[in-house]
Amino acid sequence: MFKKMRVFTAAAFVCIGTIAATPALAEVEITAVPTGWRLQNYTGGPGLVAWFTGSNCINGLLSFSSHATSDDKNRFFSLVLTAKVSGKAISVFYEPDSGNCYIQSFYIQQ
Repeated sequence: MFKKMRVFTAAAFVCIGTIAATPALAEVEITAVPTGWRLQNYTGGPGLVAWFTGSNCINGLLSFSSHATSDDKNRFFSLVLTAKVSGKAISVFYEPDSGNCYIQSFYIQQ
């Protein structure tokens, strides 16, 4: 019985080590005054996206993952519009993943 338990424990540590060693996707930050950004809402699709952001994604496209809430998207929309009107810079952290760039967090510069 103890031999089986040792084998199970060793296997568990190998699995945990493999999971812990899996590289995370690199988060990228972009900071800009979003005067040239285009916000577009697609109903029944990806929802709110930002085009021409200067990100290294196709056409500067930034979008939200399926885990984002309506409140997240509403805050982002409000933040971008406020920055456009006030001329303030905003920063957006996004995660490139298989050709898509998903917004992780955002804030306005002081």
